[in-house]
Amino acid sequence: MIRTTLHRGSGQVVHIRELSKRLLRKGFNITVFTFKEDEDISPVEVETVKFKGSNIPFIRNFGFTAKCGMLIKSFDLIHTQYHPAIITGNLVHALRGLPHIFTFHGYAPIRSWRNPAQKLKMLDHTLGTLFALRSGVTRVIAVSHYLKRVLMKRYRFDESRISVIHNGVDLEMFKPRMDVENLRERYGISDSPSVLYLGRMDPYKGVEYLLRAAHIVVEHIPKVKFIIAGGSRFDRSNVQDYLTSSKIRRSTIFTGYLPRSEIPLLYSACEVFCYPSMWEGFGLTPAEAQASAKPVVAFNHCAIPEVVKHGETGILVNPGDYKKLADAIVRLLSDPDLRRRMGEEGRRRVEKLFNWDEAADKTIEVYRQVAESRR
Repeated sequence: MIRTTLHRGSGQVVHIRELSKRLLRKGFNITVFTFKEDEDISPVEVETVKFKGSNIPFIRNFGFTAKCGMLIKSFDLIHTQYHPAIITGNLVHALRGLPHIFTFHGYAPIRSWRNPAQKLKMLDHTLGTLFALRSGVTRVIAVSHYLKRVLMKRYRFDESRISVIHNGVDLEMFKPRMDVENLRERYGISDSPSVLYLGRMDPYKGVEYLLRAAHIVVEHIPKVKFIIAGGSRFDRSNVQDYLTSSKIRRSTIFTGYLPRSEIPLLYSACEVFCYPSMWEGFGLTPAEAQASAKPVVAFNHCAIPEVVKHGETGILVNPGDYKKLADAIVRLLSDPDLRRRMGEEGRRRVEKLFNWDEAADKTIEVYRQVAESRR
């Protein structure tokens, strides 16, 4: 399995770790090739690829691909994640004749970034994938039906070669009714209803819409607290532009990056999870929040409706409508019975649809189909 960088806090790294762990339990031998390991994915074996120029953006992609072409030999399959790993997979496919499976997580739209370097990077990823899909990819796994439609419409990829396998949630790690009194005391929310956002602070994640909504929510529920959890990697929303009143500043808590062990506690500590992202290929954090029996407020587009069932496990509003976002938050904070019902239904939904063991079984079936086709 290949991904060029195992970023800390990345949903794709969660995908690689959780899927690989279950494949290991089912008897597969897996090595993950990367040139930078920021996140520990043990017990999965990781081979950090060393080569000259690894610190030079764009150029390092070619060095990584060439070195992997030399290193990857004694395998039956190659499974790549994201770009430019797909190009690495194509090279190994050409050199070794190995079947190449690519998991498509999607790319946030170029227009959603402010950083010029990040805009260029997304353009490179989009165009690179467009050509790479036609140059040695045996099968594609999409993590949502939304992304399957993107592959068919935008990338003109053959529907018969696409399998949809949703991400999963660790149901033992994310569960209802955890002991969170210490965490509540630490953040000063013991006597306050709280709304949680968990994710990167990148512009397309939509934190500014939550902060706009916060100005409305505090007028109805003065004691409310907004917990904004997560760091930034490539770009950052201008959140200071929306912290214009002392009331909002007192109501908002920025935690920064948090260790993995604290994330389940955050979900359990909040009353409502709000995820106003303007683009999602799946939506792992809304799924985790539902596993923790928390209702979700989000925008009704991309893959979010596949994860959150409007009116049953949360409330979805039109993209960008922060006033409706605020109305939904106020409604849930004001109605404990509605929160409970949606939370319980959310847990059932995740147990039924978003299970890593089932995702592993479906992935193995794709492997078998590819292997049989090769024979």
